Amino acid sequence: MIDAAAHAGVDAVKMQKRTIEEMYTKDALDVPYNKPYAFGKTYGEHKHALEFTDEQYLELQEYTHNKGVEFLVSGFDSTGFEFIEKQLNVPIHKVASPFITDYPLLKQVAEYGKPIFLSTGMHTMEEIKASVEYIKQFNDKLMVFHAVTMYPVPNELVNLRVLETFKKELGTLVGYSSHDTGVVIPAAAVALGACVIEKHFTLDRTMIGPDHVASVEPRGMELIKKYSSAVQQSLGSAERDMNEHEQAARIKYGVSVTSRRAIPAGKVIEEADIMVKCPGGGISPVKFWDLFGKKAIKDIAADKTIYEGDIV
Repeated sequence: MIDAAAHAGVDAVKMQKRTIEEMYTKDALDVPYNKPYAFGKTYGEHKHALEFTDEQYLELQEYTHNKGVEFLVSGFDSTGFEFIEKQLNVPIHKVASPFITDYPLLKQVAEYGKPIFLSTGMHTMEEIKASVEYIKQFNDKLMVFHAVTMYPVPNELVNLRVLETFKKELGTLVGYSSHDTGVVIPAAAVALGACVIEKHFTLDRTMIGPDHVASVEPRGMELIKKYSSAVQQSLGSAERDMNEHEQAARIKYGVSVTSRRAIPAGKVIEEADIMVKCPGGGISPVKFWDLFGKKAIKDIAADKTIYEGDIV
């Protein structure tokens, strides 16, 4: 999967780490688990079966770095984050959506002093604002991710405009955690201000597990990278101005005041003398009516572009 993701052009691979008994109550772990994608008879057996060892995380990190890709891990509990910080020394910490209200955990992560990606699924705007304000007491290097906790989320419930609300009301950078099934919506999120796209990834969407159906396969990730990068590059400046290529094109494709008939030197210009034609570079047609009553200072042949200085 790391090979395929790196080939698709991702900037980072992100895993998840849970300390099962620390994260869940015994009652929750003992619940029978009869899902078609279950890896155990109880929820606890299922969760344990999906966890890497600490040594495996270190091995995966080294492998990922050798591919020229960054390695990140989402923590889900205090012990997990301690390992992620002290043993993996990741450059960025990701806090998953369930922990927006876990202030002790947020304080722990914020005090590491590193940038934080904060997902926001399952929570109200009021809860998100409060969480952001709390984190900023310790750490202002924060990017808030819009996320909808559905796997997959239908297009009509994605609500990408939330990104604009986050930028306006939270005063942070924003990202998009994509649980939709396509490759276009992440690019649209970039257009609305998302700096980072997080996308579930799989080699085969029919594999056993709850998230595969909301993931993309390698070709889908390639397209997300392609489309998102294209949108990012195209955003450019918010100021409307002509670049040097447009200035040259304006001469070729623009329009100018043009002589409708021969105009001898000294003649007073009237409407029958002039019209508008391509190319550009001459007197702008916005001055068309201002020319009436002025005089030609030289002979102007018929069907010629009239320039500033030809008429006074």
